Amino acid sequence: MIAAAALGLELGAGSTRTFTAAPKHLTIDNPYEQQGTWYKGNLQAASVRGLGRDLPSAIGRWYADHGYAFLGISDVNTYTWTSEFSGPRLTGVPVVDASYPFGDVLAVGDDHWLPASTAQEAIDWIAAGGALPVLAESSVKRFGRQAIPAIQRLFGLEIHDARLAAEGQPDVTGLWDQLLSSGNRVYAFAGDDAVSLQDPSIGHAWINVQAAAPGLVPLLSSLRRGAFVASTGPAFTSISVQGLTITAEASPGTTVRFIGNDGRLLKAADASTATYTVSGTERYVRIEAIDADGSRAWSQPLFLVWR
Repeated sequence: MIAAAALGLELGAGSTRTFTAAPKHLTIDNPYEQQGTWYKGNLQAASVRGLGRDLPSAIGRWYADHGYAFLGISDVNTYTWTSEFSGPRLTGVPVVDASYPFGDVLAVGDDHWLPASTAQEAIDWIAAGGALPVLAESSVKRFGRQAIPAIQRLFGLEIHDARLAAEGQPDVTGLWDQLLSSGNRVYAFAGDDAVSLQDPSIGHAWINVQAAAPGLVPLLSSLRRGAFVASTGPAFTSISVQGLTITAEASPGTTVRFIGNDGRLLKAADASTATYTVSGTERYVRIEAIDADGSRAWSQPLFLVWR
């Protein structure tokens, strides 16, 4: 009993001790920190296998001839084999446009389609197979802007569809900021959504992926970590972080803007190279490069993390 009492005293003494947690430090998650070469590509185009008018081989030749390094043909509820349009100059990326009455989701990296009765079910089966579910801009109205922030496992949002833009529909950058400000890690995509080689929208929106090589594996790896930008013209040449300062370098003649919570403008610089030092109150910082003609490039968000 004496031993037990002594043990109780020791436990009691120990329970009164206080421990000071190590102070957390603010860091910036930079998806571009691994560096690499920038490769241009499009992941939304239709062939005769779906709603398009041209053969996959002809579509592949057009994109390869126009300097694209990769292409995904996203036919509706149909997988178009990459071997039909890829080649030495063009990497084929598996994509399926999973279409439902409630909207369309691009399954990037997938080769099949499955039925679903809700948006969440559609996104779940795509994500469960290891592919990247990207909400097509054309489906934003059908999904409902108020319902989208509650969707789980959404990887990306197509913020600019060149075919819709040609019809006068604005991009959905505001919705993207809403998602990011709500704590959702969602990446921005852009595509031309061309349905033929004569489509006026072809070649007017794309993504640039920063990867070690233009092969399928490194491209998908870079996509997964957010090492890509969406564009309708300008390009980023470098996005780097030193301490709490972000430096962005873009095409000559562009204006660089840093955007934070709720789409708030943090800083604008009438130069193609600019810096922004975070204060710690921003949930994320994303960067835009805007050309004189209004064309734009969107970086992915750099999230602020306390570690």
